[in-house]
Amino acid sequence: MILEMRKIYKEYQQGKLVVPVLKHVDFTMEEGEYVAIMGPSGSGKTTLMNIIGCLDKATSGEFYMDGQDVDKCSENEMSDLRLHKLGFVFQSFHLLPRQTALENVEMPLNYAGVPKKARKERAFRALERVGLADRVTFRPNQLSGGQMQRVAIARAMIRRSSWLMNQQALWIPNPVPR
Repeated sequence: MILEMRKIYKEYQQGKLVVPVLKHVDFTMEEGEYVAIMGPSGSGKTTLMNIIGCLDKATSGEFYMDGQDVDKCSENEMSDLRLHKLGFVFQSFHLLPRQTALENVEMPLNYAGVPKKARKERAFRALERVGLADRVTFRPNQLSGGQMQRVAIARAMIRRSSWLMNQQALWIPNPVPR
């Protein structure tokens, strides 16, 4: 099991009121699976994805990522999980406006300490994979909405993350040779 959640419970404090958002969620995923989290507004979809994305912690329950007990992780360890295991595609893409498509895609590799030449090569290959090899020098304001989304997907893929996720879906691809 690459992802396992048992009896996840999440509540928020609003003044004196305790508001339960997730109640005893059990969830597992294997490599190669794609899951869409669906439900009405206010049903806890974003809260669940924030917990899976190590952006928030459950109030109670058990959460394992690749066998690691996420609940016992410090903030620094959760940050490392986000850096090395998760690729996020944000709804608003979060592209840096003054950076080219290539520079936006290579940015996570810079944080990971990958040498400049290797960063540029990998970023170009990622843009090539999403059909944007001819747009590497374009800035976000020169791209269509669909092209910006593909730059964000390339950026999420660049680190060869174990998981790719956005606010509604989680994909755990089959392992890719490095």
